[in-house]
Amino acid sequence: MRLPTEEPSSGTTTTTTTAIDQENETPLQSTSIFNLEDQFLFYGQYHHNPTNIIIHLICVPVIFFTTLILVHRSFFFDKTVLGSFDLPDLLTHTGIYGGNNGSIYELNLATLTSLGYTIYFILLEPIAGLLYSPILLSFGHWSNVIVSSYPSEYFKITLIIWSISWILQFIGHGKFEKRKPALIDNLFQSIVLAVFFVWIEALFFLGYKPALAASIHRKIAVAVAKFKASSSNRNQPHLDRFSASSKPT
Repeated sequence: MRLPTEEPSSGTTTTTTTAIDQENETPLQSTSIFNLEDQFLFYGQYHHNPTNIIIHLICVPVIFFTTLILVHRSFFFDKTVLGSFDLPDLLTHTGIYGGNNGSIYELNLATLTSLGYTIYFILLEPIAGLLYSPILLSFGHWSNVIVSSYPSEYFKITLIIWSISWILQFIGHGKFEKRKPALIDNLFQSIVLAVFFVWIEALFFLGYKPALAASIHRKIAVAVAKFKASSSNRNQPHLDRFSASSKPT
C-alpha cells in the first residue's frame, strides 16, 4: 500500500513507499527443502538470540525423543502389524543399543520416523547427516526400550517432560527472541528441520564448514535487522498518535 502525500510548495500529490510496504510487496523467494542455506536462513531468523539458541539446543532433541516415545500410543503403526527384525551381531553387542531388547530393532512409527529423518538429513547435508544418523536411529531404538521396560509409567512422565520443553521454547521466543515461534509461519520447519538445525548449529560452533557457517550467519543477521527495522516502522504510527494525544490543548 502506498500513501499519497501532498507537497506544500506545488500542491501536487506524490506517492511514497514505507519500509513496511516495500517488505509486504516484495515477493518471497522460493526455497527448496533440499537446500540447506535456504532452510537455515528461514529458521535462523527466528533463532538468533544466544539464550534462545541454547534453550533450543537442549529442548529440541528432548522434544524429538519424547515425541518418539509418545507415538507408541499410535494405533496406526502397531508393532504387531509391522513386526521386527534382528540386528546384525555387531550392533547388538554395542552399548548404544543396550537394554533388555537390545537384539531387536522393532519397526514401528517411532523407528520409521527416526529413519525418515535420518535419510532426509543425509540428503540435505551428507556429512552432517551421516554424523547425526547414529544418534537419531538410537533415539528410535531407545524409545522402544523405554516403552517395553516401563509400560505403565512411561506415558505420564514423558508427557510432562515434553510439555515442559515446549513451554521453555515459548519462553525463549517471547522473553529473549521477542519474536513468534517459527511453527506459526512454517510447520515443516518446526516439526522436521529444527531437529537438524540444532545439530548443524552445534557443528558450526565446533568449526564445521566455517565458510558455510559465516555465509549463513551473515544472511541471518541481515534478515533479522530488516525484521527489527520493519517492526520499528510498524510501531511508529502508534507512538506518534500517543504523543499527539498527550500534548496539552
